[in-house]
Amino acid sequence: MSRTGRPKVDKPINRSVTVKFKEEEYQLMIEYTQSHNMSISQLIRMGVEMQIIKSTPK
Repeated sequence: MSRTGRPKVDKPINRSVTVKFKEEEYQLMIEYTQSHNMSISQLIRMGVEMQIIKSTPK
């Protein structure tokens, strides 16, 4: 019998962080993510990655 469910991934996303935003910030994120066909989680991950890359000495 074959296995059902999601396939295993190499680097699972399994950590959660709770963040509070002002209503205006949240609405900006909603508008951006809808127009760029992405999730809020993806947007926040991209922002964190960009900040880390920007602040890493070269």
